[in-house]
Amino acid sequence: MARPVKYPRLGCYELFEGTQKQRMIDLKAFWRDRPVVLTGARGFLGGHLIPALSGLGARVLALDIAPAWPGLPAGIAWRQADLCAKGALGLALEAAEIDPSQAVLFHLASLSMPYQCEDDPDRAQALTADLAMEMGRAWLTAGGRRMLFPSSALIYQPRPQGPDLGEDDPVSGRNAYTRAKLAAEQGLSALATEQDLALEMARLSNVYGPGAIAQTVLAEAMQKARDGQTPLMRAPGEVLDFLYVADAIQGLLRLAALEPVAGGRRTNLSTGQGHTVAQAAGIIARLAGVTPPPEGPGQPGHGKRLVLDNRRLRQLTGWAPQMALQEGLALTWAAGA
Repeated sequence: MARPVKYPRLGCYELFEGTQKQRMIDLKAFWRDRPVVLTGARGFLGGHLIPALSGLGARVLALDIAPAWPGLPAGIAWRQADLCAKGALGLALEAAEIDPSQAVLFHLASLSMPYQCEDDPDRAQALTADLAMEMGRAWLTAGGRRMLFPSSALIYQPRPQGPDLGEDDPVSGRNAYTRAKLAAEQGLSALATEQDLALEMARLSNVYGPGAIAQTVLAEAMQKARDGQTPLMRAPGEVLDFLYVADAIQGLLRLAALEPVAGGRRTNLSTGQGHTVAQAAGIIARLAGVTPPPEGPGQPGHGKRLVLDNRRLRQLTGWAPQMALQEGLALTWAAGA
């Protein structure tokens, strides 16, 4: 479980200059004193979203089955709760005296790693799709309307070449993880259409950064490099869209603040930039001072490309992720993650 990371200059609500700084003033106006309910608060994204919301002046009810960290930021109330228990969300809202009609629900709780889902597909369905539906229904029953749900780039069919993947491109439940994510998307979309749930679904590309789960590809590469090994990865030729966590949080905050649309909305949250796993591992190797892995065509994973088109994100928010891969990896390395 991730712990919140403090950036010396790079809190995700302090990244931008010039015209984008003006947009940040508007974002702060939206979130200041805004009630927020956050499930999965001890996860990777939750650990970064909490200090960001605190810095913007939001009033956050953080929910997780695990206990809180000591020294929570200002404006954060933590409730340890099993969200799978009947009525758990409603009881938490009553105890916190939150007005759901003015609040935003960030539903981050799920079974987050593909290998965990493959080990227990029924649990993946229960903790991702079924729980998302239960939270959506409970939120509407309590009088809430705005909800953000993070989905995944992995639901798309990878392309060996051609244009980046857009929100209307084919998706596939080819494993337990993607089946659960797609079931959650479909169920929540039905709620949005039938019961006027103001739903934002963010399809995130490969998120990395301080506090990431150890089994992600870049976290594995960093661990090998810290052990003095060349970070040789399983599919070095695969092209992925690596998204620094501060940019991911910035995007989630902006999408959640949009004017609601009927039936909800799907938006890719991505850089729109592709790098091979070998290229990313090479950057990490040079940071660690170890021998970099070989790069070039013909490596395992070559021909698999999962890069997301972020035009809709830019059109809706006037913003796009800012962090270059080399700088993001350097920050992650310096944070010891």
